[in-house]
Amino acid sequence: MSTLTSPTATEASPPAGATLQAPPAPDTPLDAWQALALARTGDQLAQAWLGVLCHALLRARAGLVLMAQPDGAFAPVAAVPPGKELGHLAEVATEALRQRAGVLRHNAAGEALLAYPLSQADSLSGVIVLDLGPADAADAERARQLTHWGAGWLLDLMRQLDQARIHAGARQARVLLDTVLALQNEPGLREAGIALVHAVGREFGCHQVQLALAEGRTLRRQAVSHAAVSDDRSQQAALALQAMHEAFDQEQRLLWPEPPPAEGEVAVRITAGHARYAHEAGAKALCSLPLVAGHQAVGVLLLERDTPFSTGEAELLDALGPAVGPLLVLQREAGQGAVARLGRSLRSALGAATDGSRPALKLGLAVAAVVLLLLAVVPVPYHVSASALVEGAQQRAAVAPFEGYVREAPARAGDAVKTGQLLARLEDKDLLLEKTRWESELDVAQRKEREAMARGNRVDQRLAAAQANQARAQLDLATSKLERVAITAPFDGIVVKGDLSQQLGSPVEQGKVLFEIAPMNAWRVILKVDERDIADVRPGAGGSLVLASLPGQSWPFTVKKITPVSVPEEGRNQFRVEAELAGAAPKLSPNMEGVGKIDAGSASLLWAWTHPLLDWLRLAWWKLLP
Repeated sequence: MSTLTSPTATEASPPAGATLQAPPAPDTPLDAWQALALARTGDQLAQAWLGVLCHALLRARAGLVLMAQPDGAFAPVAAVPPGKELGHLAEVATEALRQRAGVLRHNAAGEALLAYPLSQADSLSGVIVLDLGPADAADAERARQLTHWGAGWLLDLMRQLDQARIHAGARQARVLLDTVLALQNEPGLREAGIALVHAVGREFGCHQVQLALAEGRTLRRQAVSHAAVSDDRSQQAALALQAMHEAFDQEQRLLWPEPPPAEGEVAVRITAGHARYAHEAGAKALCSLPLVAGHQAVGVLLLERDTPFSTGEAELLDALGPAVGPLLVLQREAGQGAVARLGRSLRSALGAATDGSRPALKLGLAVAAVVLLLLAVVPVPYHVSASALVEGAQQRAAVAPFEGYVREAPARAGDAVKTGQLLARLEDKDLLLEKTRWESELDVAQRKEREAMARGNRVDQRLAAAQANQARAQLDLATSKLERVAITAPFDGIVVKGDLSQQLGSPVEQGKVLFEIAPMNAWRVILKVDERDIADVRPGAGGSLVLASLPGQSWPFTVKKITPVSVPEEGRNQFRVEAELAGAAPKLSPNMEGVGKIDAGSASLLWAWTHPLLDWLRLAWWKLLP
């Protein structure tokens, strides 16, 4: 079906190839005046009114009513005869809309086409188009007058329908608001149920209203209006529950007596329980309304009265069910204990996991569960990671043999040295002078000893001999120091610490470490293992080392020693673990850092990833226990 867009002052013709075709005719046509009286919607009213105009008042061959749509276009809402192709009316309709005035045209065969705009409040509401067929001037003028008269009547009838629809919406909003406020003001579920059945009974003129709430897939009566005591074990109560179960199981509103199906509707509703209850209770009209919360029926209202429920009342009840259901659920949950709430949550989660909703999400969760199970069951090699430092297998210190001053220092950290190579030399001027002094003292003492011996003076001889021994000892000490002024490398290796090139002439104390030298072909790895993982490390365990400077290579090692003393570093206690590189030592340098992984058996990946947290939780729990 094509539409005619609202024209502007500059438009001269309708869209090319525009086609106007009315909706198909109803299966059972009614008399035009009777259809007008029974019209309940704008489209029904327009169709009935056009039938009266074309058949009862005029003898038009065809007619069409176009009404404005929310998007600004004009679409057919009624046509006579229904279902006929009416594209030839498009041009005259467009002209009437453009001019906002009636348009009458005659073709070469003397056939008349009449278009009359529907306008109100300076706005176009639509247009009426008639195909009058062969018509003289008098017939055309009569058709124009009747159309002008009928247009005002049609607009007034549509305005009345709009007002009735507004009043119905206002009543529906009032009923919903009053009912919701009445439920919210009640302290518990029982009081809310009683307030609900009485409010619904007053609003719809019912002599009895019953409320049943769902417990799983069964219903349990909660409240009955106009009854001081309710016997749930009576035959009538059982039949009422059966009737409400029909609406609960079918998840739709049920009316008894069942109204005839609407046009084109194929109704399949089971109301046998309603019939049995109506016969037992003597009710003339029943309505079972499911109360819905979250797309699920949580209860049913059963209304009884003496007159059938109208279409408007049924629509109001359909709006009441979703509004009341969540409030009753909240009232019931507020009165439940913690155990009941937990059970409800578990049932809800189980139901959401087993129903057919969100298949993609459930498939993803199932795959995640399988992956998690594999991570928890399948064992993989487990390693303890620790920061690593490379040191020489043995490290020798070159110290100052005595107090003195630095004369020269050709070696510095990083230099490769050979056995006996000079590292540094101390100043020896004072030692040479001291050696000369003690040599003189020795000569004097020896001469005195010889003179005393010649005189036979034993006392002077022994005194001179003692002075000679003292001078000889001091001379030996000075000679020894002179031999050690040159500090040399004890073996082939590399200087890992020490640089005196900027301290020439500075004093050094005896025993001060001047250089540290490590061999170049023997290394050891120092691993700093966290105290939480030290229990998994055993002497003799293997492992792999990766250095920060060589991240693409790894070297195997073997744990040799675990120091039983922890050292605090970076806020944690760490144990020093010594390991030896296996096989040929790679080309390394002292103090290289990296990461070492120590073999600690096998475990699941899930345990390996989560055991630090689990251990922390166990310790925290143990601390909290009294």
